Amino acid sequence: MSAEINAKGINASALPAGVRKILVERIFINFPRLNRVSEKIAHCHHHSKVAAEPACMLITGPTGAGKTRLREVYEKKFPRRQTKEGIISPILSALIPVPATAKSLVTRLLDELGDPMAWRGTTATQTLRLVKLIRECRVELIFLDEFQHFIDQESNNILQTVANWLKDLLNETKVPMILTGMPSSDIILQANAQLERRFKIRERLDPFGWETPAQQTEYLAFLRHLDGLLPLAERSHLSDSELAFRIYYATGGVIGHMMDLIRHASNLAIARSMNRLDHELLAEAYDEVLSARRNLPLNPFRAEIEQLHAKPVKDRDKEFSGNPFDRGRKAGVKSDHKL
Repeated sequence: MSAEINAKGINASALPAGVRKILVERIFINFPRLNRVSEKIAHCHHHSKVAAEPACMLITGPTGAGKTRLREVYEKKFPRRQTKEGIISPILSALIPVPATAKSLVTRLLDELGDPMAWRGTTATQTLRLVKLIRECRVELIFLDEFQHFIDQESNNILQTVANWLKDLLNETKVPMILTGMPSSDIILQANAQLERRFKIRERLDPFGWETPAQQTEYLAFLRHLDGLLPLAERSHLSDSELAFRIYYATGGVIGHMMDLIRHASNLAIARSMNRLDHELLAEAYDEVLSARRNLPLNPFRAEIEQLHAKPVKDRDKEFSGNPFDRGRKAGVKSDHKL
């Protein structure tokens, strides 16, 4: 099979190994479901400039669902820059600390904005400095990750003090916020009516499914697109029904697990001058990066397919042609598809 050529006409497989490994790490597939959430982030960001109240959103999903990667990709579109007037930071993002208190969170946000003494002062004086910095740095959107940290891990109680502080910050700055967290994060908003009213937009990022034809179609389309982006001399046929099922069994459909597996296997292939991924490379990659997390009884790439207690679906390769991730949404891969 001929080497893969990317959209710019470059034979990626002919590039130096180090460059190809960088390309592997930079792969990001904005598949339809993820694209829908990205578009809603953009709506919150830009609509809030003219809206009476800032549009805010909560994005939930299990670890590895793509929440952090989605935020990183969006944030790169609006980099921090130095001007004659000072530093401009269109996006302010921070990880909610543990334990989550108003003081620990305001300190984290001040530090992200470059306050040299972020920790100094009372919560009230820190908040005043934060509001001033948000205005001076022209912050247009705030991302807060790990929203489930608003639930106390020991008592399982919702930390209402920090929730109320966040509501007050939103009221004071009028800057839209995007909260991301585990599925349990929903109950935090349910327990705080004033905060819940401000986060009307909700999205959930779930793993790929296998139970229905529609789920399988979306999953196989993703693998086919991923296969085409790998800087290898040949396609690895990741979307062939049996191999696709093995990958699904190995990863549970969690996109983070899938990318860890394929990236590691691709780096092994590049290091060994191999043209494509095969079962043994994937088996080795599974052992090295996923086996401890998944703890499956068998390596899915060495076991007989019957041992995996499920049958692969009928090969759907002939149902598609072209790129299913084009704006045209061919092959039934729709932007509003939900698992």
